[in-house]
Amino acid sequence: MILLQLPEDVLYHILSYLDYKSLSRLSQVCKSIYRFVNRDAVWRRIAKEFLNTGISRDGTDIYPHIPLKERVKIAQNWYNGVCKRAIPLKWKTQLLPWLQLEGDVLFLSQAADIRAYHLRQDSGRLQRNPFEIYSGHNGDVCHFVLTDSHLISGGSEGKILVHSRTSDMSVELSGHNQEVNCLDSKDGLIISGSRDRTTRIWTLTSTYPRHTIPMYDRVWSVAISPTLSCPCGSGVKNSIS
Repeated sequence: MILLQLPEDVLYHILSYLDYKSLSRLSQVCKSIYRFVNRDAVWRRIAKEFLNTGISRDGTDIYPHIPLKERVKIAQNWYNGVCKRAIPLKWKTQLLPWLQLEGDVLFLSQAADIRAYHLRQDSGRLQRNPFEIYSGHNGDVCHFVLTDSHLISGGSEGKILVHSRTSDMSVELSGHNQEVNCLDSKDGLIISGSRDRTTRIWTLTSTYPRHTIPMYDRVWSVAISPTLSCPCGSGVKNSIS
């Protein structure tokens, strides 16, 4: 008889004889066993044996939104002194193409939005909820830049948005017909590079490009120098203009 063909109460009883290491190894056998072994009911007995797993003495689960398996793993790491100085941050959105730190504020793009989070001064961790969300793109945000007064973003739909950081105003710049891979801004000047093989130069007061520079391939990098000249680099041709 296949293990998973047994009644669930029999399976729970069998798994109750395994420690956390054996359960972890068993979960690697196949996807079906992985899903069953990862249930909180399988890990509840083991979780009671560890500190700080969120299971109180009367059996109440304080953190039901966090899988018990993850809490047991963290508790075991604490017990053994296993820790990491850098902690990866996870979001439901899989794409995280650009982020920028300004003082104690982290700006990061998630799908079509750019979110701004305060960093806690005591721990350096992010606040749970963003205090500002910049939106307006119809596709993923590929790149953005910050100035003292504006946040300028380029999207996969070819649109550039200029968001005011002091009000709810935003201006759309139309010109590219494919994703905007790179941006830079300085002294009221904006430069953008796109997959459409062009580099375009804008000002904060214009909604259409002031200049268009054709390139041999998609543009991956642009920058504005202190003298306001604009070097840019394209793709497969390995060219710089």
